[in-house]
Amino acid sequence: MMDEDCSLRPGATDFSIAAIMARQDRPQRPKKSGKREEDAAGSDGAVCRRRRDSPVLGRRRDRDTPPEISSSTPGEDPVSSSPNPVLQERFNAEELRHVTCHLETKELWDKFNDLGTEMIITKTGRRMFPTLRVSFTGLRPDQRYAVLMDVVPVDNKRYRYTYHRSSWLVAGKADPPAPCRLYMHPDSPFTGEQLRKQVVSFEKVKLTNNEMDKNGHLVLNSMHKYQPRIHLVKRRENGLSVPITDLEMEEYKTFIYPESIFTAVTAYQNQLITKLKIDSNPFAKGFRDSSRLTDFERETMESMLSEQHFLRSPLLENGNLTLEERAMFAARFQLSLRAAAAEVAAGPYGAL
Repeated sequence: MMDEDCSLRPGATDFSIAAIMARQDRPQRPKKSGKREEDAAGSDGAVCRRRRDSPVLGRRRDRDTPPEISSSTPGEDPVSSSPNPVLQERFNAEELRHVTCHLETKELWDKFNDLGTEMIITKTGRRMFPTLRVSFTGLRPDQRYAVLMDVVPVDNKRYRYTYHRSSWLVAGKADPPAPCRLYMHPDSPFTGEQLRKQVVSFEKVKLTNNEMDKNGHLVLNSMHKYQPRIHLVKRRENGLSVPITDLEMEEYKTFIYPESIFTAVTAYQNQLITKLKIDSNPFAKGFRDSSRLTDFERETMESMLSEQHFLRSPLLENGNLTLEERAMFAARFQLSLRAAAAEVAAGPYGAL
């Protein structure tokens, strides 16, 4: 019968006349192609998301895409970070509340700070430049005080210098810090009257990277940022000779100067810092024309200037030497010093 489904007949095929006629008579069903396309798109999106979230593909994408350079540590919220109490001015004695400490040569420190101050550290110890020089007001004239200095890490980061950007970037987590040392000014204790009339200079402080140092130098890690601190400690008459090892056991006030923050390095990274040190440091004037410097702040020039002390040594004052012999001896000594300084100034790329 014609009303039967011809497609169900035994001899019917998709291309037979009966099958074609049956499809024409069959009622049209609503199209679901849109639904299927959405489902396909959804499944494709899910697959893409799964592939994108795959740890293997994520690692591959990380290798193909250069990492973003940032000056902050991953996972750290800079907004919620609270001030470090170690880097804040503080006191534990009401008598010291109104004592003020002024940083001398602040303008010079500001110049270095604008560029990013660097301080050389060596195994044997290297002096700081600029030098920390401070003066005090608001002290009791008859009270005795000790003036101390230390250097503490600014943060828990290690840095590297990028020459193409001329800037410092975070390179990772900081190395374990060495135990903090207190450096007491050798002229301590002072009376309040003495401190009112003079400037306290920490020109003899030396920075080192030698953790086994036994000379009292301040031990630092290279490529880390540090904050110098000045401590004014009230001394008791019966304990003037007792060394200060723990500030919390004393009556003290701490002074902080953010412009004195520096990065410890074994060789200067920023050429502008090198130039500013040469232009500003009287001990480095003789090396103004040097092209590649690691550090000529003090020690080398002090060796040159020691010639003046050598000329007054007992050896040259011996009456057995004639004036001509003394002049010849001094000239040879001067030439040897200048030759040694020139060899150092040439650096590893100088003539062999």
